[in-house]
Amino acid sequence: MIVRTCNRVAHNNPKTFFTNPGALQMRALRLLCLIWLAAACDLAPQPPQPTLAALPSPPVLSFTATARPTRMPLPPTWTPSYSASATPAPRTHSLLSAEAIRVEANIAKIENRRRVNFSLWLTPREQLVQSATLHYTFPHSGKTEQRRVPLPPQKLGETFKSPLSLSFSIDQMPLHEDRIVYQWLIEAQDGSLLQTAPQTFKVTEAIAEERRDDLPIIPAEAHFWSDFPNQAILSVRLKPEAPIRQAKVYYTQNTGLVLFSFPVRHVPQKRPGEEIQISFVFNDALAPQIPWQRLEWWFVLTDQNGKQWRTQPQFNEYSDTRFHQWQRTEGDRAVIFTYERSAADIAFIKRGTDHALERLERFFGYRLLYKPHIVFYNQPRHFKAWAPPNLADRFIGLASAVWGGVVVTFHSSLEYTVYSVIQHELTHLFQYQAMRDDDAPLWWIEGTASYFEERSAQDYMARARNFVRRNGMPDLQRTNRHLVARDVSVTYFVGAAIVDYVIQAYGLQAFQRLHIALARHTPFDQALQQVIGKTRRQLSQEFAAWLMR
Repeated sequence: MIVRTCNRVAHNNPKTFFTNPGALQMRALRLLCLIWLAAACDLAPQPPQPTLAALPSPPVLSFTATARPTRMPLPPTWTPSYSASATPAPRTHSLLSAEAIRVEANIAKIENRRRVNFSLWLTPREQLVQSATLHYTFPHSGKTEQRRVPLPPQKLGETFKSPLSLSFSIDQMPLHEDRIVYQWLIEAQDGSLLQTAPQTFKVTEAIAEERRDDLPIIPAEAHFWSDFPNQAILSVRLKPEAPIRQAKVYYTQNTGLVLFSFPVRHVPQKRPGEEIQISFVFNDALAPQIPWQRLEWWFVLTDQNGKQWRTQPQFNEYSDTRFHQWQRTEGDRAVIFTYERSAADIAFIKRGTDHALERLERFFGYRLLYKPHIVFYNQPRHFKAWAPPNLADRFIGLASAVWGGVVVTFHSSLEYTVYSVIQHELTHLFQYQAMRDDDAPLWWIEGTASYFEERSAQDYMARARNFVRRNGMPDLQRTNRHLVARDVSVTYFVGAAIVDYVIQAYGLQAFQRLHIALARHTPFDQALQQVIGKTRRQLSQEFAAWLMR
């Protein structure tokens, strides 16, 4: 079930994404969207029973990196390969002689789009460069490209010392990719090849740097005080050269993909050289906040002369130290927060979370661009101690792409909580990463999350079959509402059965292609037509016939 917290009533928009951060409180409230899993919708606890066929893992790429560029002869027919075992056959050519080689990549923002720029500088000697090729691979999809790069005019001679500058740009990153592995291949006139070592350019890290590196740093002493669930205080002490006229706080949460900015209401006015303290209160007035979310924050200051400064970014967690003695467990894929749990229980939760993330990566065809935080409450009443009161009585799990995490409360059994509730909510994080607007109906959103719960497939199939036999096929034209208002669980189990049917009838690739289309903001009906060639009504008829066969 989806609840938007701005007006405390149920809205069915699971994909709100912050595209214009920096608004004030009500805008932040309007933008924040929580995905909640209703306890009333849950079935009887089932032991974990994986019901989905194992799929081949996505391509795994291995790279051999060296501390300096390596020279490798050009094979007769050169095919790009990033396998360490695939070495081109040698050729008897003199090698290109070069010096002062420098390789660089950066990201530039042009209007509302970002462009990734690749550059190479080298000083050729003895031979002119005949061709330059940039090879780059997107590791998540395994897609590899090679592009010839135009060469500028060249000169050759003993006194020639000007570097040859080469550049290439990618105007648009593929969906779901957060990094590029690239290398340059330079061919001399005699056919010899200079190959630089593979480099990895991390796009999300570059975007984070882009937000900050345009302003000089002002020395400041930073403090962070967490008083969950009431507030966190972010403050800096500093001695500015001139009186500060304006201050703003900037912060991102765990995903690092969404940037907020808020003005500081009170800026102390003191003489130059005197120490001042600037503070900002982070609390539920901005939007409901969960414990153990990671914050990266800094201040941007403008003095009376119009000069701007920024403080060094700080990394802190909105820690809950009042109610429980939390234990933090960090793995390769997620960070888990528990209390009063045995080592065996924590290991079980970690295994289940890692299994869920690995499984979802295979099915969706991409990874999360961040390490999600999993907050595990032992009892509903502990969950209610901080959750909004009109919601805490009805829900056992929530997920948010803004927080970059999942909060669940123990329900029925540890196995059920890990393999159903956590898996359901992690699925929503994958959906959030791709679908950033109202791109899909609620029955598809919740049905997909329910499909990935590791309960018996016969369970939701039987419930869907019984419902259709008694009531007929529900109207799939409903987009932002539950299929049956009086019984929201129908949205979950009928939606899961439809997702199951689409994967069985049209293949996993159809499921992945549908999500890629939605990520491009293609309307759901249009995406359905593009991928499986059916309207929503035709899909409904096909599914009903298949279900009742």
